[in-house]
Amino acid sequence: MAVCLCLSCHDDLDQFPETGILTENYYNTPESVESTVTASYNNLQGLYSYYMILWGEVTSDNAYVQAPNSNGGVSSLEDFSWSTTTGFVNSIWNSSYDGIFHTNMVLEVIDEIQFSSSEVKNVRRGEVLFIRSFLYDNLTTIYGDVPLLTKVTDPSYAFDDIRTSKAEVYDQIEADLLEAIDLLPVTNAAGRADKQAARAILAKNYMKRGMFAQAAQQLQQIVGSGKYSLVDLDDLYGVENEGNAEDVFSIQYASELDGNSEGSAYYYNFTQPDNQGGRGAMAMEPAFYNLFDAADKRRDLINVSDNAYYANKWTPSPNNNTGDGGDNHYVVRYADVLLMLAEALNETGGSAEALTHLNTVRTRAGLSGITTTNQAVLRDAIALERRFELFGEGHRWADLLRSGNAVSTMNNFFASEGKNIVVQDFRVLAPIPQSQVDITAMQQNPGY
Repeated sequence: MAVCLCLSCHDDLDQFPETGILTENYYNTPESVESTVTASYNNLQGLYSYYMILWGEVTSDNAYVQAPNSNGGVSSLEDFSWSTTTGFVNSIWNSSYDGIFHTNMVLEVIDEIQFSSSEVKNVRRGEVLFIRSFLYDNLTTIYGDVPLLTKVTDPSYAFDDIRTSKAEVYDQIEADLLEAIDLLPVTNAAGRADKQAARAILAKNYMKRGMFAQAAQQLQQIVGSGKYSLVDLDDLYGVENEGNAEDVFSIQYASELDGNSEGSAYYYNFTQPDNQGGRGAMAMEPAFYNLFDAADKRRDLINVSDNAYYANKWTPSPNNNTGDGGDNHYVVRYADVLLMLAEALNETGGSAEALTHLNTVRTRAGLSGITTTNQAVLRDAIALERRFELFGEGHRWADLLRSGNAVSTMNNFFASEGKNIVVQDFRVLAPIPQSQVDITAMQQNPGY
């Protein structure tokens, strides 16, 4: 399934799949399952091609939109002015439910299909459970209560959609991921989920719910697997470094494949406007750059030009197609796991052990270790370390939401910058797309 990554094609990504694919003539072979599992993974390419990264960064104190021609309503992420019809609101919702539709198709029929290998059959079931859970975890973070669909739903019955409480969705996420952990292999093909990827997403969901002991248990198993390690920063980014020992789960892109349809547009979208095709949709805030210690090697991952600061984590396309870069996207990497584990341990009385994991990340960056075991001080230190380590990768806004400090942090930031922007409490959730509210029984999030 080719995925177009140019902005003009986002509407195409939002189209709900045709239910005709469910006909008995099609959906009765392992090959049909394989193609739909592949489509589920390819759906993640479209979802993470643009808006998900900007939602995680521009909405925070990390980044802003410099280029005035960035469209899709992304400038509204910067000043919290988005509406029920803004591009990212619709695109993330529709693309996520597109992916959920594919996973539900597989889950509805896979038990009745004879595979030559029961192991392969179990792995495919585990993969779609992982993808569905991953999508629902994102949806609940962004929109709050959302329709929980675990069966194939014909679009003609969309009027019946109602929102399900987050608690019920969380229970489904947990059940699905625990089953996925049992079914998935220790190691899977590149870009496919395995046991540790499922543990990482489950841990993220637990942490969002304040279930830090449960999160620590999952994260400790990832660390204890011995499968991962931190690599030198020079070996972390770029096509030549894909599949390194830090990659827990990443979304795959490739240049010059299927008519240049499987590449990424990260370099084009997120680096500064220049003759290499940079578009400037995500510049780092100067105040953020100035927070870095001079000895911090990660500061060198930001290019500085004419008082503009851009993350240098992506590479240009090898051809003239700006949407055909080869960079994968890290959904979870080992440094993220270590910092989540440090946070979870600190919240459950294990501050001394938390220091070990925090300082492992700091050492790789060329920094000295932190020694405090004061829980509040260490909490802030871990949060700051996540900013330095993961900037530009789409994590910051979700981290602020998890901490409960999103609104206060952003209002303090805007005040310090002299910007006349006040974030209201209701902005911690995006609105349900107006197109959905108009045709269903769903109630809109308050404030919109």
